Amino acid sequence: MNKLNLSVGAVLRCKYPKHGTRNILKRHEGVVEKVGVGPRGPYATVRHADGTARTLSEARMIDASVVS
Repeated sequence: MNKLNLSVGAVLRCKYPKHGTRNILKRHEGVVEKVGVGPRGPYATVRHADGTARTLSEARMIDASVVS
């Protein structure tokens, strides 16, 4: 399903293009709340320490690592 073998509760750390398409990268780190496969491929919903949530496409993640 996903090449990172993400599971709910794992801590994900990666860089992601700002606004999803730009060549400017932003670091994201947080707890994985949901993992699934949508029409554009695998994705993960990540909850940051400040309480915000972000859904990230696995195809766009750069230098992704799972910290447990």
